Amino acid sequence: MGWDTKAARSFGERVRTLRHAAQLSQEGLAYRAGITKNQVQLIEAGRGSTRESGPISNPRMKTLFGLASALEVSPSELLAGSDATP
Repeated sequence: MGWDTKAARSFGERVRTLRHAAQLSQEGLAYRAGITKNQVQLIEAGRGSTRESGPISNPRMKTLFGLASALEVSPSELLAGSDATP
């Protein structure tokens, strides 16, 4: 499966689910992952900009690894269960 709107939203839901399980706020996750709270908000929403009709979220590899580390899962576990995996 390619990276599309459905995959971006599914990935965002996975991040949100893992964040809640880890009892982290968006700000707490952002701090641990080395990104901004705004980036966490956009990733969880599956968007790449604040515009509703803007591009889809497409996090960089560095962001993916930072999120995985902050959530204490492997990058593959972070992607597992979302439509972002083949």
